[in-house]
Amino acid sequence: MSKKYGRYVRGGAPEVKKFDMLRPGMTQDPVLAQLVYGGSTLRRVLHNGVINKVRMEGVKPPYILVCNHNAFYDFYVMSSAIYPARGVFPAAVDDFIGREEILRHLGGVPKRKYTSDISMLRQCRTAIQNGQVFGIYAEARYSLCGVTEVIPDAVGQLVKHQKVPVVTLTCRGHHIYDPFWGDHSLLRKVEVRPVQADMTLAYTPEELETATADEINAKLRTLLYNDDFRWQFANHVRLSYKKRAEGLDKVLYQCPHCGKEYKMRSKEDKIYCENCGKSWTLTEYGELKASVGETEFRFATDWYAWEREQVKKEVLSGTYRFVAPVHVNDLPNSKGFVRLGKGTLVHDMEGFHLHGTRDYNGLPFEMEIKAAGQYAVHVEYAYRFGQHQDCIDLNTLEDTWYVFPEISDFSITKISLATEEIYNEIWRQRNAAKQARKEQESNAPKGE
Repeated sequence: MSKKYGRYVRGGAPEVKKFDMLRPGMTQDPVLAQLVYGGSTLRRVLHNGVINKVRMEGVKPPYILVCNHNAFYDFYVMSSAIYPARGVFPAAVDDFIGREEILRHLGGVPKRKYTSDISMLRQCRTAIQNGQVFGIYAEARYSLCGVTEVIPDAVGQLVKHQKVPVVTLTCRGHHIYDPFWGDHSLLRKVEVRPVQADMTLAYTPEELETATADEINAKLRTLLYNDDFRWQFANHVRLSYKKRAEGLDKVLYQCPHCGKEYKMRSKEDKIYCENCGKSWTLTEYGELKASVGETEFRFATDWYAWEREQVKKEVLSGTYRFVAPVHVNDLPNSKGFVRLGKGTLVHDMEGFHLHGTRDYNGLPFEMEIKAAGQYAVHVEYAYRFGQHQDCIDLNTLEDTWYVFPEISDFSITKISLATEEIYNEIWRQRNAAKQARKEQESNAPKGE
């Protein structure tokens, strides 16, 4: 059992060797580094990829590299951008399945998503002491809709005290190349060109000394902000692939015309509502156009933002709640998932509550994650290690469970948005109460 940061788990898979989360990141072999650079640069050149460098003259390792995250293609551009430097990069534990040693030799260190893991600070300091780049994909997941996701306050707190330069790498166009919700077809990928990345020195060590953590976070969020659909339209990047909208209903799950949830579907270049029949075409340049009547949202990212506001209304009214029967897989190590059992998942204003019965011995298992300690959650569309079903990834510092709802009318996108909005509201209320207490104390009569 563990009880840390508002997270509690009991009754995981049988006792097996778990990921070694404390093993230091490895220094990439020079020959391997050249191979990675060569392959990555070739991929970038094939897509007419351009890396714009700003204030980067004379910047050498060690430094901290903070990146946005839209697709696996990000790693190719990053490897090309930092060469000949070598780096250490936290990676999600499921990335290590079947390839742990090669990934560690490439500088990867395992991380359980959305946990407050002090070992990452140690990994960062070790990489800096070894003269390496320490890379952070600040969103900790691929963007769901091609727009920058939540960047936690902890990033600014981490980089402020390391006394090395802080560099941002903002990739643009990669969500169009390979969207998280898409069919990942090679036909789609070969069309998207050019792509772009901006590599910027955000802070020198001297600038960090005078900046607050809040100021650092604000600047990093500004530099990392990206909206790929708007970028595609503004840069006239054409995608003629006929199935370019297939899967977009995973993200755009609520109809803006009739308001119905979970009835959106997609086929080829269209997304449509089965309830009211309205449809929209995703054009070759990333715009949405309604088949008839008003086009409610010109870009998918605007539709996604509207969905967030609908979820926020439920959160503010206290009515948000998701309950479903589920089956659960445990990921103890890189050998792969272990079937845990079936149970019930509840997600509400208090957080995630999961309980069930283990398949192999009939004993109970449970996981509780308090909403106040969960600023975001990782979700997967049609997960390749889960019979291509949508799932939620729940983590403590010691366990990673992939949770697969066994119902059809639901959206893991909504669960993701709700997690963020519940967290925001909890901390808004706490900060407001704290401020009110301060004001009350300052206005109280002073004792003699």
